[in-house]
Amino acid sequence: MDRLLAMEAFVRTVDAGSMSRAAAQLGIANASVTTLMRKLEAQLGTTLLQRSTRYVRVTEEGARYYERCRAILEQIAAAEAELSERERGVVRLETPIAVGHLVLGPALARFSRLHPELRVITSLSNEVDNLIKRGVDIAIRMQAVESGDLVARLIYRARYVLCAAPGFLAEGRTPKSPADIDPRHCLGLTGSLGRDPRIWRFRSGGEPYAVQPEGNLFFNSTDALLQAAAHGAGYIYVLDVLAEPACSRGELVRLLTDWETDEQTFYAVYPRTRFTPPKVRALVDFLLSAFGGAPDPAPVPIRPR
Repeated sequence: MDRLLAMEAFVRTVDAGSMSRAAAQLGIANASVTTLMRKLEAQLGTTLLQRSTRYVRVTEEGARYYERCRAILEQIAAAEAELSERERGVVRLETPIAVGHLVLGPALARFSRLHPELRVITSLSNEVDNLIKRGVDIAIRMQAVESGDLVARLIYRARYVLCAAPGFLAEGRTPKSPADIDPRHCLGLTGSLGRDPRIWRFRSGGEPYAVQPEGNLFFNSTDALLQAAAHGAGYIYVLDVLAEPACSRGELVRLLTDWETDEQTFYAVYPRTRFTPPKVRALVDFLLSAFGGAPDPAPVPIRPR
């Protein structure tokens, strides 16, 4: 039994004079309030409420317990309000390095104009660790999260895209199919030094094709990879959301757009709580727009720092 919920249900029943009205105020079923009262009375070994089909009346023992419960609930509400007031204006965000540089840096400038009362402290890191232990409010993750302590909200399904600089393509290197891609002109993305680069996978009409990069430039940084490609070093195979800024500026051109490629999902991950703070909800909603999944949301009213 949730003791605090039972106490709150009892106080609201006494105040409202009705279990059904108490249930409506709490947003739970009438039967849930009845069950909570039955378990609470069994726990205490006394009758708190006299019930009939027409009324609910508090007993003498219930009246004394009501005063204590009300005082306890008021103290809890005051403690929560004090903590919420102190932390309401700060959001701690963690994101992979490339996402922070290429997507969130520019996007958070828009968020700051929508929510000038919030301070977003952003940490760029490719390490995946216990965000609750480290006090992170929201983290961008590129894989599903299997934890009952966390909520993972899908914010974007990205696809890998083949890109190259206009100057590089001007030399007659625009491919019509993956078979036209010379592996010696492919820049590789590696997870760490010494590892083989990611294989480029394409599909069209069920026909798969793979390209193993064999160029003379490999990076463990998508940001560096994009810059090298923009300077004409060769082809690259990167996530569309990361390549979009360079493509929009005309520094890179997307190729083979009629071929399917591998998919990568992005999640906004945050601690599971009974009540999601408005500041967290506001930033998570905004992240949908930052990744191209929705227009900028209307500002959520948040009290200032």
